[in-house]
Amino acid sequence: ASWSKFFRKSQEGKEEEPGSEPDVRVRNASRHDGHLTKSRLDSLQKKISVYNIRGYKPPDDVEGKVASVASAVVGTKVSPSFRLDDRVVKFKVLTKLMMEFDHGVPNNELSHMNTIQDAVNFFSTPVHDRSSFEGMAKLNLPKNLHIQFEPVRFDPDTDTFFDGKTAFPGRPTVVTSLKYCRKYKGNSGQSRNERSVTEFELQQQLEQDYERLGIKDPRKRKF
Repeated sequence: ASWSKFFRKSQEGKEEEPGSEPDVRVRNASRHDGHLTKSRLDSLQKKISVYNIRGYKPPDDVEGKVASVASAVVGTKVSPSFRLDDRVVKFKVLTKLMMEFDHGVPNNELSHMNTIQDAVNFFSTPVHDRSSFEGMAKLNLPKNLHIQFEPVRFDPDTDTFFDGKTAFPGRPTVVTSLKYCRKYKGNSGQSRNERSVTEFELQQQLEQDYERLGIKDPRKRKF
């Protein structure tokens, strides 16, 4: 409360003169400001994740098509070094190019689109619609190296290697993803041709084991 009164008094004591401009100062970044935008962008570029993107294959004569679209928008013939400093012209040119090539320009690439040559370089770069892991799995690998791309899930009804016996009884596997619930099948945690044990039968079995071993049941301790 004391601090709020102090700042309120300091603000009331200052009277701005009519017609005076507000004092706007650029504050230098310090170590208390946290991570800067550049450092955040650098960290995002290093991250590799599996995500779905739309593929893009550059057509023939990208440079000619870009120059033709840009010349039509500007109204005169442009060269690859033509700068897109005017935001309105830049918006119109990139919008026409995205419609021409059916390829969108992401927000993080807009700041790099400074010239027509930058647009040519962008629309000349192919985009693979698969992750690095998918691309590595489809390479011509050596005979002693194999990548199992699709997961092999245990199914007691179709398993033949373990005769349908699960290694984790009583621990069902549930596919919670809406994307993969139709592709992969979960299981109830029970082996094939094996009757499930109820909770009552399990408690009885534990009591018999405690009596056979001569151990007091910890569940019946008196406090």
